[in-house]
Amino acid sequence: MKLYEASSTKGIDLFAEVDFNPDGSTYPFGAHLAVVEVDSETGKVSILRMIAVDDAGRLLNPLLAEGQVQGGLGQGIAQALLEEVAYDEYGNPTTSNFSDYGVISATELPLFEVFHTQTPTPRNPLGAKGIGESGTIGSTPAVWNAVIDALSVFGVTTIEMPTTPMRVWQAISTAKKN
Repeated sequence: MKLYEASSTKGIDLFAEVDFNPDGSTYPFGAHLAVVEVDSETGKVSILRMIAVDDAGRLLNPLLAEGQVQGGLGQGIAQALLEEVAYDEYGNPTTSNFSDYGVISATELPLFEVFHTQTPTPRNPLGAKGIGESGTIGSTPAVWNAVIDALSVFGVTTIEMPTTPMRVWQAISTAKKN
């Protein structure tokens, strides 16, 4: 932060100069849990429940933090289930527009259960940490692991992301043959 200038209502210019150099990074943390249902006949994955608990230090704007997490949860779920940039055998993209690229909609998402803890960081005067990526970082592996857990009854131990219906169905079919 460097230079701030503003005019007061009395016509007096206000001026402040501030330099802040933190002595290190801040580390937000959290835990995410997904509950899924897999249709073994079609491979379709439905998210039944999504719980996120994140700690971004002191929340300066709780409504903004809530929106950041919810947006990240939707993005992370989409990454785990649908989103993929695919190429053909010649290296040409086959997902070059939104009609080819899997985009999640609100109807495919559950109501999110979002909770915040606040452990202020001593590394800055506000006690704030980052919140912008927490929803995405936690939800993607939570959903992916929930899908694998649901498929474990068939002997499936891993599946490539995104866990599209075709990949899930193929994993189940392959496991049933073995």
